[in-house]
Amino acid sequence: MQPKTAVTFDKLTFQNMKRTLVPLAETGRKRREDPTYAAPVPYEIGIKLNNGCNLRCKHCFEWNPDGFHHGFASEVKRDEIEIPVVEKLLAETRERKSRVFLWGGEPLFYSKFDELAELLAKEDRHTTICTNASLVEQKLDSILKMSKNLVMLVSLEGFEKENDAIRGKGTFKKVIHAIQLLLDLQKQGLYKGKVSVALTVNDQMVDQLYSLMEFFEELGVDSVYFCFPWYIPSDTAEKMDTYFDAHFPHLASRFASDHKNSWHSFTFHISPDRFDTLIEEFKRVNSRVWNVRIRYQPALEPEEVEGFIRGSEKPAMNRTKCFSISNRMDVMPDGKVNPCKFFPEFSVGNLYEESVADIFHGEDLRKQREILACGLTPICSKCVLLYNNGV
Repeated sequence: MQPKTAVTFDKLTFQNMKRTLVPLAETGRKRREDPTYAAPVPYEIGIKLNNGCNLRCKHCFEWNPDGFHHGFASEVKRDEIEIPVVEKLLAETRERKSRVFLWGGEPLFYSKFDELAELLAKEDRHTTICTNASLVEQKLDSILKMSKNLVMLVSLEGFEKENDAIRGKGTFKKVIHAIQLLLDLQKQGLYKGKVSVALTVNDQMVDQLYSLMEFFEELGVDSVYFCFPWYIPSDTAEKMDTYFDAHFPHLASRFASDHKNSWHSFTFHISPDRFDTLIEEFKRVNSRVWNVRIRYQPALEPEEVEGFIRGSEKPAMNRTKCFSISNRMDVMPDGKVNPCKFFPEFSVGNLYEESVADIFHGEDLRKQREILACGLTPICSKCVLLYNNGV
């Protein structure tokens, strides 16, 4: 279920789509021959630049009251990836021109962002920055330097009242100002990238998505993503604890007995009594053709929506296999490599000490691929990588 758009593919959008579909097809063929297959070099690299963030959004699984970052030691909360590790990562994936996703924490809050931008400005990479956009003006010069093939993916949770209730007073005006600034510079040819907006669907906006879409269309952004919350109920989180201990004892043994696993932090959800209203609002959104690209994340069918927002373990979109573990890697601020992005318990190796190839083709990740080839975990249905990089 995706809304209709009058926007045709430009070169950048087409290249991004091609860079998604080709790895999926190749990985699918290779995985049928060998379930532990890994691409020679990752097609995508995610870099979690930092753990720190300048906001405390109520829906954030990292820093809201339930967020797992609160359990980090003080020095870990301040962790940032070092520039030499980024240089190493870029050098070892340069021939592939692996796509880059920058996230955090908050990427623009990264103290070495200016140095990072200088590096990426020299790279012919498709790059996405997932940002709250509150620091765009402060980092504008660096953003412009690296803006070729760049997507600024800006988070906004509704109109001013609804957004500020989640993200903090004054954030709506600041973010809209940043978006307008980038769009103005885009028209002038100074900002060469795209400006996209991502909204996590919430109770307060369930009946206002059509109006918000009209607002974004008039604003002139390139794309809009309506994202369903990645909600993991407590019973599913506990089931995952048991699964993790049983299937990944070599990873689970690294943590103290009182460690609270990260998947317990995915508590933000849409109230079930808002379900009917949400379905009707989606029908309104789907009833017309928009002059801006719009996507649901994930692309749920109407009959899948209720189960997903209630936290069902059953994956949507008929997904049964995740290929991200074979063709993508995420690097944490401490240099560890995580095949499962949001869940650091799965992290292995360290780029401060080993090469990309040694980790990506090493025994630890091979073992994880072998285990996951037997079936998805109880929480895989609540991970964006399954829907962007799975079948």
